[in-house]
Amino acid sequence: MEDKIVVYKTFENPMEANIILTRLKDAGFNCFLTGENTALVYPVFDISVSGVQLHVFENEVGAIDKLLAEDEALDGL
Repeated sequence: MEDKIVVYKTFENPMEANIILTRLKDAGFNCFLTGENTALVYPVFDISVSGVQLHVFENEVGAIDKLLAEDEALDGL
């Protein structure tokens, strides 16, 4: 069975995306961002174009939801 990669969340702010990415990687999840460079290069970046997308394995979404819900340090992101 193949692991499908899905977009977990789209961010307007690359900094927020990197905070979540780092937290997930620290917890052992395989994930990556796309669109980050576009957001940094174009100061008037429009999220409707694509945003900064966090990609994860579909079979890990439930565990990621649980981790982020319990992580008080990430409240408000």
